[in-house]
Amino acid sequence: MKNNNINIILQIIALVFLLVIGYLTFNTSSNWKVITTELNKAQEELKKSKETIESVQLQLTNAKKEFERMRIKKNLIIHQRDSLIFSFKRKNAKDWDELLGIRDSIELTNDKLAKDRLILNGLFGIKDSMR
Repeated sequence: MKNNNINIILQIIALVFLLVIGYLTFNTSSNWKVITTELNKAQEELKKSKETIESVQLQLTNAKKEFERMRIKKNLIIHQRDSLIFSFKRKNAKDWDELLGIRDSIELTNDKLAKDRLILNGLFGIKDSMR
Protein backbone atom coordinates (compact mmCIF):
# COMPACT_ATOMS: atom_id res chain seq x y z
CA MET A 1 0.00 0.00 0.00
CA LYS A 2 2.86 2.31 0.77
CA ASN A 3 4.25 1.84 -2.72
CA ASN A 4 0.89 2.72 -4.27
CA ASN A 5 0.64 5.89 -2.22
CA ILE A 6 4.18 6.87 -3.13
CA ASN A 7 3.49 6.13 -6.82
CA ILE A 8 0.30 8.19 -6.76
CA ILE A 9 2.08 11.08 -5.04
CA LEU A 10 4.93 10.88 -7.57
CA GLN A 11 2.42 10.79 -10.45
CA ILE A 12 0.64 13.84 -9.04
CA ILE A 13 3.95 15.69 -8.66
CA ALA A 14 4.96 14.71 -12.23
CA LEU A 15 1.58 15.87 -13.52
CA VAL A 16 1.95 19.20 -11.73
CA PHE A 17 5.44 19.61 -13.23
CA LEU A 18 4.05 18.83 -16.69
CA LEU A 19 1.29 21.39 -16.21
CA VAL A 20 3.81 24.02 -15.07
CA ILE A 21 6.14 23.24 -18.00
CA GLY A 22 3.21 23.32 -20.44
CA TYR A 23 2.02 26.64 -19.05
CA LEU A 24 5.50 28.11 -19.27
CA THR A 25 5.91 26.82 -22.82
CA PHE A 26 2.69 28.38 -24.07
CA ASN A 27 3.28 31.55 -22.09
CA THR A 28 6.85 31.82 -23.39
CA SER A 29 5.77 31.38 -27.02
CA SER A 30 3.44 34.37 -26.74
CA ASN A 31 6.30 36.33 -25.16
CA TRP A 32 8.50 35.36 -28.10
CA LYS A 33 5.89 36.77 -30.47
CA VAL A 34 5.90 40.04 -28.54
CA ILE A 35 9.68 40.10 -28.44
CA THR A 36 10.04 39.44 -32.18
CA THR A 37 7.43 42.09 -32.95
CA GLU A 38 9.29 44.65 -30.83
CA LEU A 39 12.62 43.66 -32.39
CA ASN A 40 11.17 44.11 -35.87
CA LYS A 41 9.86 47.54 -34.90
CA ALA A 42 13.26 48.48 -33.49
CA GLN A 43 14.96 47.27 -36.67
CA GLU A 44 12.67 49.44 -38.81
CA GLU A 45 13.35 52.45 -36.61
CA LEU A 46 17.09 51.82 -36.93
CA LYS A 47 16.76 51.73 -40.73
CA LYS A 48 14.89 55.04 -40.70
CA SER A 49 17.49 56.55 -38.37
CA LYS A 50 20.30 55.37 -40.64
CA GLU A 51 18.60 56.92 -43.68
CA THR A 52 18.13 60.17 -41.77
CA ILE A 53 21.78 60.22 -40.73
CA GLU A 54 22.92 59.58 -44.30
CA SER A 55 20.68 62.41 -45.52
CA VAL A 56 22.07 64.79 -42.90
CA GLN A 57 25.65 63.80 -43.80
CA LEU A 58 24.95 64.54 -47.47
CA GLN A 59 23.47 67.93 -46.58
CA LEU A 60 26.48 68.67 -44.38
CA THR A 61 28.86 67.78 -47.19
CA ASN A 62 26.96 70.05 -49.58
CA ALA A 63 27.00 72.85 -47.01
CA LYS A 64 30.76 72.45 -46.58
CA LYS A 65 31.26 72.69 -50.34
CA GLU A 66 29.05 75.77 -50.53
CA PHE A 67 30.92 77.35 -47.63
CA GLU A 68 34.24 76.69 -49.39
CA ARG A 69 32.88 78.28 -52.58
CA MET A 70 31.74 81.32 -50.62
CA ARG A 71 35.14 81.61 -48.93
CA ILE A 72 36.92 81.48 -52.29
CA LYS A 73 34.53 84.07 -53.73
CA LYS A 74 35.25 86.31 -50.74
CA ASN A 75 38.99 85.95 -51.28
CA LEU A 76 38.57 86.74 -54.96
CA ILE A 77 36.60 89.90 -54.17
CA ILE A 78 39.22 90.95 -51.59
CA HIS A 79 42.00 90.47 -54.11
CA GLN A 80 40.08 92.39 -56.76
CA ARG A 81 39.55 95.21 -54.29
CA ASP A 82 43.24 95.23 -53.41
CA SER A 83 44.12 95.30 -57.07
CA LEU A 84 41.88 98.32 -57.62
CA ILE A 85 43.38 100.08 -54.60
CA PHE A 86 46.89 99.46 -55.84
CA SER A 87 45.97 100.67 -59.31
CA PHE A 88 44.62 103.87 -57.80
CA LYS A 89 47.76 104.29 -55.69
CA ARG A 90 49.94 103.73 -58.76
CA LYS A 91 48.15 106.48 -60.64
CA ASN A 92 48.55 108.83 -57.68
CA ALA A 93 52.10 107.89 -56.58
CA LYS A 94 54.51 110.77 -55.99
CA ASP A 95 57.95 109.22 -56.37
CA TRP A 96 59.76 106.28 -57.97
CA ASP A 97 60.33 104.25 -54.74
CA GLU A 98 56.68 104.41 -53.89
CA LEU A 99 55.86 103.20 -57.41
CA LEU A 100 58.25 100.25 -57.08
CA GLY A 101 56.70 99.23 -53.76
CA ILE A 102 53.23 99.47 -55.22
CA ARG A 103 54.31 97.49 -58.31
CA ASP A 104 55.58 94.64 -56.13
CA SER A 105 52.34 94.65 -54.12
CA ILE A 106 50.29 94.67 -57.32
CA GLU A 107 52.21 91.70 -58.71
CA LEU A 108 51.72 89.73 -55.50
CA THR A 109 48.03 90.58 -55.37
CA ASN A 110 47.53 89.74 -59.05
CA ASP A 111 49.23 86.38 -58.55
CA LYS A 112 46.88 85.62 -55.65
CA LEU A 113 43.96 86.84 -57.72
CA ALA A 114 44.89 84.56 -60.62
CA LYS A 115 45.24 81.54 -58.31
CA ASP A 116 41.89 82.25 -56.67
CA ARG A 117 40.24 82.61 -60.07
CA LEU A 118 41.61 79.26 -61.17
CA ILE A 119 40.38 77.59 -57.97
CA LEU A 120 36.97 79.22 -58.22
CA ASN A 121 36.62 78.37 -61.89
CA GLY A 122 37.63 74.80 -61.14
CA LEU A 123 34.98 74.53 -58.45
CA PHE A 124 32.25 75.86 -60.68
CA GLY A 125 33.53 74.32 -63.90
CA ILE A 126 33.72 77.75 -65.53
CA LYS A 127 36.19 78.56 -68.29
CA ASP A 128 37.65 82.02 -67.61
CA SER A 129 34.32 83.88 -67.36
CA MET A 130 35.35 85.96 -64.33
CA ARG A 131 37.46 88.43 -66.36
